[in-house]
Amino acid sequence: MPYCGNCGSQIDPNAKFCGNCGAALNKPTFSSSSSPPPPPPPPPMQASMAQAPPKMQPATPMPQMSSESTVGVILFRKPKSLGRYDTYTGVVTNQRLIFAQMTSEMLTAAVQQSREQAKAEGKGFWGQWADQFKATFGYTRRYLTMPPSVILAETPGNFALSNNTISEIKVKLRDIQRSNEVLHEFTVEIHSTAGKYEYNTDENSDYVKLLKQVYGERVKTPFGYFSKTINIGF
Repeated sequence: MPYCGNCGSQIDPNAKFCGNCGAALNKPTFSSSSSPPPPPPPPPMQASMAQAPPKMQPATPMPQMSSESTVGVILFRKPKSLGRYDTYTGVVTNQRLIFAQMTSEMLTAAVQQSREQAKAEGKGFWGQWADQFKATFGYTRRYLTMPPSVILAETPGNFALSNNTISEIKVKLRDIQRSNEVLHEFTVEIHSTAGKYEYNTDENSDYVKLLKQVYGERVKTPFGYFSKTINIGF
């Protein structure tokens, strides 16, 4: 019960004056045994005082790798036993050398088409053979417009060497006797941190020019070598 702040008498909670001394009761005082009224609820938080959500920091962009582009192609042959060989297309890019193996299905399709065309034109055995080689090389030229990553994934036998792992490319010239004529071909040795790779290819100064364009002084040709189209001797 509240009491009068003037005389200490208990008073009615709703009384405006003390019944004992007549003092005005503006703010009645509560006894120590009574509980004070609960405090008023805090005012609602204003929007301006609300904590703003943390700002998301923009993701750091990943460094972009320089784009890989194909510079040219070389038709390689990997000798096997009994005069057989596997055929690869050496796809030279500005970042790596990709070896794309021509499967038997690919070769059969290219050779069959060229053979039928050569027969229709009345060409003999050697004429048919030459056209078959041209068809095979023409088939490899499709790699000039294919993305390097697609070339590498085309067949399980494909692989690549990074250009910065290639220490030396030796180009050697040798003669081949065919019928009544002597043909020339290159033996190409590629030395890299992954090992040595050796292939044969036809003598073609464009091949050497392509290798020198990408690998520079790492390409070694026979001393004094001279082709009909370009002098590439040291």
